[in-house]
Amino acid sequence: MAFSTTIKRAAVIAASTLTLALGVTGTSHALTRDGDDPNASGCSSDAYTAREAHILDRDGRTVIGVVELRYSPSCRTTWVRIQGDQPDLHGYAQRTQDHAVQRCGSSQWSGSLGQYYCYSPMLNDAGYTSYAYGYAVKNGVMSNEAVTTTY
Repeated sequence: MAFSTTIKRAAVIAASTLTLALGVTGTSHALTRDGDDPNASGCSSDAYTAREAHILDRDGRTVIGVVELRYSPSCRTTWVRIQGDQPDLHGYAQRTQDHAVQRCGSSQWSGSLGQYYCYSPMLNDAGYTSYAYGYAVKNGVMSNEAVTTTY
């Protein structure tokens, strides 16, 4: 009977250790991704738009772009991607717990999208929440700001 109890305890300890190790590995893997490029790292391959908000022109009625909070399940990271009909796009992704920010780079034209776009480096999202913020400048005038909800 004592032998059986010892085996059960050893199995519980082994399972707990494995669970802890896998959990820490996932988080530390995500931490090493802070600031990495989502495309160059391969994290964009399984990414999806977790949250989005429309960028409205100053009239408040005309949609001129979209701010997307992108999420990669395999890398456990988020970043901002902004798409719009204007070449002057700005934005960032921000982690809510420590206010870490990654800003959108310069805008580029995408023939496949038929729009301009920019995206930021990644933020660790393992156990955190983030949101995205962005705006466009059209004819020298800043659009309304767009902010996603947290994810």
